Amino acid sequence: MNNVLIVLAQSLEQPRIVKRINQKAKEYEKVHVYGFTRNVHAVQNHKVLEENDNVTINVVGQLKNNQYFRRAFVFLKLLSLIYAKYGLRKKSIYVFGLDLRALSFFIMNANVDYEISDIVWLYSGKTKRKLMSFLDKFLAGKSRKVVFTTKSFYDGYYKDKVSESQVIVKENKLETYNRVGSVEQIQTDKLRISYIGAFRYAEIIKNLTDVVVGNEDIILNFYGATHGGKIIEDIEKAVNENSNIHYHGPFKNPDDLEKIYEANNLNFVVYDNTLENEKVAMPNKYYESGFFNIPIVCAKGTYVGERVLENKMGWTIDTDKNSISDFLNTITISELMDCHENIKTLDKQYFVA
Repeated sequence: MNNVLIVLAQSLEQPRIVKRINQKAKEYEKVHVYGFTRNVHAVQNHKVLEENDNVTINVVGQLKNNQYFRRAFVFLKLLSLIYAKYGLRKKSIYVFGLDLRALSFFIMNANVDYEISDIVWLYSGKTKRKLMSFLDKFLAGKSRKVVFTTKSFYDGYYKDKVSESQVIVKENKLETYNRVGSVEQIQTDKLRISYIGAFRYAEIIKNLTDVVVGNEDIILNFYGATHGGKIIEDIEKAVNENSNIHYHGPFKNPDDLEKIYEANNLNFVVYDNTLENEKVAMPNKYYESGFFNIPIVCAKGTYVGERVLENKMGWTIDTDKNSISDFLNTITISELMDCHENIKTLDKQYFVA
């Protein structure tokens, strides 16, 4: 077993990060985590890490969206903490995200493993994208290992700068911690839609709520949070004006997932398929649907949509209002039940970490 691993994490509330730290705790004698809380999702997901005697958590501060000047000072604080504790001796570091990978470049005598779960510069304009792409690929190439949550990231964007021997693919599968089980029988009274996680696609969410409004045959449940703004205002407005739309707030992962999925019979994972990152990403909702046996609908033209169709786990649709309406108003309970029964036959080990 290896000795000490230093983990630099942007958010201690992110289930994927918590899961990876737990996995690393089995490989190292000691895991020292330096991380941040965020101003959303404050449900203490990281508390599960306390079950590991060899994991030490150090909360450096809180990161807030769009406060980049303040963030720079917080990162300098983290850098000083690392040097104060570990000095110039050799270190093994595991880093999440481009910003902390850039910070780790200034830590001497460090072997760095770099996890990429989203390609953040794909959301940027032409000039910023070019600069961030160059920086990201340069840092990835300098890393000991690069961990991708889907191989399509590597194949599509990093193959020219990162050798295949550096690459590890760790899909964002569900970690149950033996706290949740599969759903063996879905709801059959009416169409019950779950929208789970971060609320990011304002137009698609608006299209979805507009379709559901006033339709007594459909229930729409939102679970999760966002960084405020118009999206959450629109959701709350729809909830206040409609008895068939509900917002349940942030949830604990995985503890609350079984209750969430057993209350619904369709997982709505229709993300913006005009965005390059979304075209190739593999969201954790795919693995959750597979484990909990809940049919899933995704956007056409996406890698996750291809996987859904390949495994007969659900459907793909376009993201416009008419397409969403056509699908939701024609899908039958019988079709949902057939899909549910097919998912039950799939090997659950494929969906869990």
